[in-house]
Amino acid sequence: MKIRNNYLTPNPLTHLSKCEILVFGANIKGEHKDGAAKIAYEKFGAEWGVSNGPTGQCYAIPTIGLRLYEIEPYIKEFVKYAKAHKENRFLLTLMGCEQGAHNYKNLAPLFRDTTFLLNVTSPNKMWYIWMMPEAFDGCKTPDADMYEEAPSVINEDILNELCIKHRYEIGASLKEYLPKIKIRYVLDNDKFGYKNFGDFFFWDDGSLYVWETDDKFAEDHNKDVVEDFFHDECEQRGYCHRAIYAGVQTNYKDTKGQYIYTGDVINVEPDDGFKNPLALASYNDLDYGFPLDNHFLLLSDCKDRKLKLTRVGTVFYQLSQCDLPLTMRQRAGTFNYTFDTEEDKKFKALKARFTPNFE
Repeated sequence: MKIRNNYLTPNPLTHLSKCEILVFGANIKGEHKDGAAKIAYEKFGAEWGVSNGPTGQCYAIPTIGLRLYEIEPYIKEFVKYAKAHKENRFLLTLMGCEQGAHNYKNLAPLFRDTTFLLNVTSPNKMWYIWMMPEAFDGCKTPDADMYEEAPSVINEDILNELCIKHRYEIGASLKEYLPKIKIRYVLDNDKFGYKNFGDFFFWDDGSLYVWETDDKFAEDHNKDVVEDFFHDECEQRGYCHRAIYAGVQTNYKDTKGQYIYTGDVINVEPDDGFKNPLALASYNDLDYGFPLDNHFLLLSDCKDRKLKLTRVGTVFYQLSQCDLPLTMRQRAGTFNYTFDTEEDKKFKALKARFTPNFE
């Protein structure tokens, strides 16, 4: 599968996905005879006689027959439209430069504000103009509010909310400004996979779906789920398949210096109150910890008391691909069940060592 560049308008442009809008330069009469305007009219539904605004699966900006200062108000109008339609991806073309009406070096600065919009792609020639600070006053430095810090404590609800909030960026594979979060998922018996935020999402039933680019995942691709969640085919992403969520990376490390994930089974030493390993989950939005009968043993408390945290396994045993997903708190609470017999606890600890596995 050929993956599109996230920031450049494809050339040649042969098709549009459901969310993509071709942005072309029109003459003032809306006669779409040449260049991108002709393609917009013949392939993507641009209406003859419309020289400005949305038309078919396109957006027209009058550029032919106008001077640069006359074009600028129309570009500002387009920027407002693109900001208001974040679900769409707008593919800029060279706006009449193909016919020699304008020089792209002169036209590019007028589109300065589009460089801050994640849902607008650029023609190759304009992109390189924008990348030269001396030509464009360094405007490629992104606004500080484009970056989002990851929450200090993360559970499935928070991940789901973030996936919905950043639906467009995930579908378009625009990951540079997304929060830095890493999750774990089950690949197969004895195999975990790992994905950064931007390469996965949660569907309505709580199921995790991850993106892959290897063609071996083509048969597992779930087109219906992708179109339902993103309202687009997301062809530039690759293949999307269902997986079992297996925890999020915390900011704590075990005695071996490895990051601890929720769903890990951990020996907490020395602590006479807990002789058996415990499974980890999130404690609201305050901290991570071990859910017990009527309280949590928090990781921050373990750190303050200088207790050793040694990872001995995970709770992902006797899994089923067909079951509805359990939350990490449910899995951890079941593992830490207070009224288990000593034999039950020993058997759970043994099963935790050989994970992940299926029935």
